[in-house]
Amino acid sequence: ASSINPCDFKFRRNWVPGFLRPLPKIPGEDVAGVVAEVAGGAASSGKFVVGDRVAAMLPILGSRLGAAAGYVAVDEALVAKIGERTSFEEAASLPLVSLTALQGLRKLGDERKMRGKKILIQAGAGGVGTFAVQYAKKVMGMHVTTTASSGKAALVKELGADVVVDYRTERFEDVVTEVDVVLDPMSWSYEGRTLGNGRNVLKPDGHYLNIAGSDWSFKGRERVNGALTFRNVIGHTMRNFFLPGSTPRYDIVFVEPDGAQLQDVMELLSKGTIQAVIDRKFPLEKASSAFKHLENGHATGKVILQH
Repeated sequence: ASSINPCDFKFRRNWVPGFLRPLPKIPGEDVAGVVAEVAGGAASSGKFVVGDRVAAMLPILGSRLGAAAGYVAVDEALVAKIGERTSFEEAASLPLVSLTALQGLRKLGDERKMRGKKILIQAGAGGVGTFAVQYAKKVMGMHVTTTASSGKAALVKELGADVVVDYRTERFEDVVTEVDVVLDPMSWSYEGRTLGNGRNVLKPDGHYLNIAGSDWSFKGRERVNGALTFRNVIGHTMRNFFLPGSTPRYDIVFVEPDGAQLQDVMELLSKGTIQAVIDRKFPLEKASSAFKHLENGHATGKVILQH
């Protein structure tokens, strides 16, 4: 199985230099399946053998290879074993979104010191959000507030959210104050509302985690806060250099494939600490329909391709 992510259709409908996204490009970064062959240095390492059940996140840039294929070649450093009771669909739903959230949250430092602290996770019912809510609550022990529509409030509460703000009827900046961390996969919409003048969503010594997205366009099809983000990165970094703790720290999170980190995620999934949230499943030959569904927006969790 594999899963698709918004970056797949955004790269497809926007121009990207060939050296960054070589064409023809097979879509998909998330894959799970059975090892069919071990070659090169991986054969001598003995880390994986034919028949192992595995999952991986493929590189987003710099390769024509993708997950939406019958066979996928993957560097063993990007691969993790999955539990016997974990389905391929569950495993394939997590690599990119889990590593995005994990790499962001690990910028906070020692997880044990975050226990009891408050975090706002934007878009809690999305791919990154459904994992981040669970990890922040169940692994880090944080008090979790998230944004979601009323129809998805029950789901995110089941995943671990303590407070759910209905973004359709409430402005989060009017009801959320003095949190320690904001994890934001929708900065093009929420960054200014979080860090604007007079805002107190974050504590002065808090931490804003901007999940780097693939939202860009010269024709207005995507939305992005390029100038605002640049100004905030420079401004918050300089102020914290001269006056530590006077303004929230600002980090941009660029996800990278990492087999060791993914192994941590797969073990949490196998133990039942984390659950996979799947929106819909499509057969591989109906991939175009899966992309249309995801592109329409508001998927709850991940969209899966069954191989």
